[in-house]
Amino acid sequence: MTRPRQPRHAGSQGLAERLLAGDRKVLGRAVSVAENGGERWLQLNELLPIAGNVATVGFTGGAGSGKSTLIDALIGDLRARDLAVAVVAFDPSSPFSGGAVLGDRCRMSRHHSDRGVFIRSLSARGSVGGLSAGAGRVIDTLRHSAFDLIVIETVGAGQSEVDILKLADVCVVICTPNSGDDIQAIKSGILEIADILVVNKMDLAESHRTVQQLKTAQNLPSNAAHSVPVLSTIATEGKGVDTLIDQILEQASTSHRKRRGRDGREHIRRRVVHAVSQELERRLLDSSEEHLERLCQDILREECSVEDAAVAWLENKLP
Repeated sequence: MTRPRQPRHAGSQGLAERLLAGDRKVLGRAVSVAENGGERWLQLNELLPIAGNVATVGFTGGAGSGKSTLIDALIGDLRARDLAVAVVAFDPSSPFSGGAVLGDRCRMSRHHSDRGVFIRSLSARGSVGGLSAGAGRVIDTLRHSAFDLIVIETVGAGQSEVDILKLADVCVVICTPNSGDDIQAIKSGILEIADILVVNKMDLAESHRTVQQLKTAQNLPSNAAHSVPVLSTIATEGKGVDTLIDQILEQASTSHRKRRGRDGREHIRRRVVHAVSQELERRLLDSSEEHLERLCQDILREECSVEDAAVAWLENKLP
């Protein structure tokens, strides 16, 4: 006896319905679908309405700056304010398997049984920007789940981690005393994307000197148009966390208003361009298009460079 054929989107339909109904049991599964992308994600995404405007805050900074510990303290204070929070923490990926240690979730394990908290560690999958290619899809999925704030933690690899700018309404850059971050304050790099600068581990020697140098850097001509607050925390003791939350919520509200104007259009434009590049890459990798195959053969025969082939393919496709 043959089973009746299920509708093409039957599995995705049930997942979408439960997600929109607030069923946290399926949230992990939906996040996995979003992270992996592909046909199943496209089916699920078709069934979801446009996501609500949930504030997103990104935490980035050098490895060992205490990002996970600070976020753990942040979760505790947010829950004391009766705010539901989702955390997506990106960990370094293996260059061989693409997998990750996913250790950030271990540092936040005390919140595991709290239904107002969702924590997911994801592999950066080789990205040098601190996030994986599926980060935007994951964040959009979480926006359907009635959270008051979504926290994104980058890998923590260094000065190239600026992808967070495409996803976060508020970017928090964490510095540590005596780590060279004071020098980087007057250079191009990760500090330029900060909406809030946090000097963590204020119990270390010379910490106040680091705070002062970061504040002084705000007066330099190169930073005059982007002056940001410099806050102090000791994450292990929860000190300074309340002030940080107040600043995040205030800036998230301001950011929401800006999103309606020119700043918002520029932010959305970056996200659309990023999404287009990801989707185009996915389709090309799965493609057996004849023109693309010919160009690859030309490269192998050393008849053209990779850059020449890319330009030739685009000129063939674009009007």
